[in-house]
Amino acid sequence: MPGSAPRWVQAAYRPGPGVSGLRRAFVTGATGFVGANLARALLTDGIAIRALVREGSDRSSLEGLDIEVRFGSLFDRERLRSDLEGCDACFHLAAAISHDDPGEIHRVNVEGTRAVLGAAADAGTAALVHASTIGTLCARKDGSPARETDSGIPEGASAYARSKLLSEDVALELAGKGAPIVIAHIAAPIGPWDRVPTVTGRKVLRVLQGKDPNYGASSINHVAVKDVARGLILAAERGSPGKHYLLAREGGNLTRDEFVALVARVAGISPQRPGPGFLSPARYFGRRRTGQGTERSLACDPSWSVRELGLPQTPLDVAFAEAVEWFRAHGALKE
Repeated sequence: MPGSAPRWVQAAYRPGPGVSGLRRAFVTGATGFVGANLARALLTDGIAIRALVREGSDRSSLEGLDIEVRFGSLFDRERLRSDLEGCDACFHLAAAISHDDPGEIHRVNVEGTRAVLGAAADAGTAALVHASTIGTLCARKDGSPARETDSGIPEGASAYARSKLLSEDVALELAGKGAPIVIAHIAAPIGPWDRVPTVTGRKVLRVLQGKDPNYGASSINHVAVKDVARGLILAAERGSPGKHYLLAREGGNLTRDEFVALVARVAGISPQRPGPGFLSPARYFGRRRTGQGTERSLACDPSWSVRELGLPQTPLDVAFAEAVEWFRAHGALKE
């Protein structure tokens, strides 16, 4: 019956505005949260997908999708070049977020990027999108939110953020040599198919369980993951080589209290539910003053990118509701 599918299922299959000449896309990181949503957006637009997947990786988020899977490594440049033949777009999403060995994070995020984007450039791929993070952008000296050109990371930044900034250097170096590469800075995505779950997903689940969401920043920009997926495609279609784009939401900068209140509202629960591990605002901010947290802002102003790309701006109430519904449907609230 029309309209009988869950809200998050309907949202995943909404066609995008204006499909370009893209016919086949090569995607790394397709089994991840953003990748699974990108795959659905590409297929909705009639774009075939060839996905690079590690042997033995969990492909459940791609189950039932018509995708050509190529098993292989991020570092085999010659094999990658062969896999990229016939693809007119490359979306490089694969990354290591955490690892016991910081050197491995660097290897995956920097050297893996060099191999993938280099192979795509060698293969003559028409559009290359390198997915990075809002974490490589810094708030301006006047305190206003970061914009697309505000590259930099503070002292003490994570190995992940440092490696992603270096990966952007690799992308820009190749773009300077003529490769059609654009860089997409992804804010904190929220929505369905967050199977691991991600850092943001874990925050949502902790609020639903009456626990402290471990926010750890003064404010963070949140954006519907389906808008991120659409933004990646728009970056491939409309982006200018060597440019940075922010895949984020205007007005999407949330403080911890705003985040908790939003999750509670869409979930239909009280934002003041006490429970194991829950920190009241007074205790939370007191902990930050003692140095157990961080005041770093992950807020941004994506207005330029929204205009340049025509980036969709799904209301956060809708995006958060879709995430909560998906988590509940998949039993993620079970301890």
